[in-house]
Amino acid sequence: VAFLTYTLAEANRRAVLRAQAAAAELAEANRRLTEAEASARRSERLAAIGQLTAGLAHELRNPLGTIKAASEMLESQKDGMPPVAAEMASYISSEVDRTNALITRFLDFAKPLRLEKKAVDLNRVADLAIEHLARQNPGSPPNVHRNYDPSLPPVHGDEELLERVLFNLIQNAVQASPPGGIVTVKTRREDGAVEAAVLDRGPGIQAADLERIFNPFFTTKSGGVGLGLAVSSRIADEHGGTIQVESEPGRGSTFVLRLPVSL
Repeated sequence: VAFLTYTLAEANRRAVLRAQAAAAELAEANRRLTEAEASARRSERLAAIGQLTAGLAHELRNPLGTIKAASEMLESQKDGMPPVAAEMASYISSEVDRTNALITRFLDFAKPLRLEKKAVDLNRVADLAIEHLARQNPGSPPNVHRNYDPSLPPVHGDEELLERVLFNLIQNAVQASPPGGIVTVKTRREDGAVEAAVLDRGPGIQAADLERIFNPFFTTKSGGVGLGLAVSSRIADEHGGTIQVESEPGRGSTFVLRLPVSL
């Protein structure tokens, strides 16, 4: 009887362990499916908006060229103009240049990405992004804490484009942080992938905005264009990866770039 009881108990224990393992596998499969669906939706939106942007940019540049030519003609005759008119002619010309630069950014966004893939060390990419940001802000270099996994395996990707992603994420985190606030960049290996997480202690993101922050032209920044996260998400998609975000208003945000390990 004792042996039978033990046998039944052992069989039950093994069944429970198998059920737990199956549940864990199902949860992981569901998580990956959710990520893939979100990535596919973003890719579809990006493709549609990219086509629209290219068409609008072409239509806008024709009248802008005419306005630019007219403003240059006015500027060439400003010596005989009232001061206010001369100032307005110069203002029109500079605004046309600014608008043309913005259109160029939109066109760059609409272009298909050309990836030059190789084995890439994500720790090195993070360092390059931080150094790039420091060079752009020599008077106030970013306060970044680096928490890297030294045994991180390489990813197969375009180093320049991946640096652009981390640059955007780190720059956003620095801008969201209070003066003197620390931004943490952490890398690790997780379930056949590598991750680079960027953490800040800024104001966080409102729940209503979380679903829209990767949409092109969505921004909460004054004077922002709203392409940084959209471009970053697109680059991650092209690498078979994702960018996930967790945020709590008043406690900061964490953006995680997740990429498959090189085969």
